[in-house]
Amino acid sequence: MTEPNSASPTAAETADILRFLHRFADLMSNGSNSDNLLRAAKMLEAHIALLRETQDLLQVERIKGDASAEARQALEARIGEFEQEILALKSGLTEQRSRNENIVAEMERRLAEFLHRAEEAEALLAAAVEAPPAMPFGCIAVPLAALRIAKTQFEALAAAFEKSGNIVSQAMCEASASSLDRVILDAGVADDADDRSQNAA
Repeated sequence: MTEPNSASPTAAETADILRFLHRFADLMSNGSNSDNLLRAAKMLEAHIALLRETQDLLQVERIKGDASAEARQALEARIGEFEQEILALKSGLTEQRSRNENIVAEMERRLAEFLHRAEEAEALLAAAVEAPPAMPFGCIAVPLAALRIAKTQFEALAAAFEKSGNIVSQAMCEASASSLDRVILDAGVADDADDRSQNAA
């Protein structure tokens, strides 16, 4: 709150001036001078009332201005906090996206490796069917246990790709697992036929 202007009259001085004007007007009980003094007194009173009203309004506006300045500072501080939170969220999202890309790349690398192993196993099986190697019956170039492990890994990869939404890789894994399953079943049928022939002998 600002101090009153030192050039402005005090309330006591104003009251003295008004009393003087009224007494002087009473002394001049008639004539235009008395009317003019009374009119001057009324005008002074009106100006004093207007000045007080203006000072009150000014004080209210100053209070509102101070409150608005405080609210603006608080809002600016909150905006700054929101901006920092947004930057942190963007940074976290970028890191998460990078991790997801690395995981997908690693899964695709493993898928390519398993596909390569499956192709080698199928090629060895085809070669073994055409010219069976000199080894105990029931075994092929790749042990059945290894084929079962590879089939299980392809199934696990297919489930992981399904969760991540990579439909193409999921389908490739499921196809490879199905191919290995057929190979394992074919080998198991041949093994059962050999067992039956040995039991009959």
